[in-house]
Amino acid sequence: MRIMLDTNIIVSGLAFAGNERELLNVIYNHNATLVLSEYVVLETKAVLTRKFPGKERLLDHIINLVQVEIAAMPLKEKVNEAELIIRDQKNAVVLAAAIEVKPDIFVSGELDFHTSKITSTINVMHPKEAIALINYHNSHN
Repeated sequence: MRIMLDTNIIVSGLAFAGNERELLNVIYNHNATLVLSEYVVLETKAVLTRKFPGKERLLDHIINLVQVEIAAMPLKEKVNEAELIIRDQKNAVVLAAAIEVKPDIFVSGELDFHTSKITSTINVMHPKEAIALINYHNSHN
């Protein structure tokens, strides 16, 4: 399975115990592919540096532990298309990348991604839902 994570999921998973950390563990334990956009990698490092000094290297550690697919920055025209269906324009670059790479699951805690317009385009889930699906998928394969 190819699982794409939004910045908020990665930061929470690295900084706190909870569903987000469990999701990172499930991705690792089930040899799922972690799909990261270049934008999310840069944003995650910036947030970790600003809010959790000393934890910014954890992202590199995770990237070295699991199978990773890095999605290039989406073209401006794709970002413009994404801006038409997402409320918060700063999330358009992440949405455009997710639409382009078509992961099996895109996981975000941002409510802007959990709208009918977006969920009809990509499979958006909250961490707990993603954990259940990955575990189910792996127990039936």
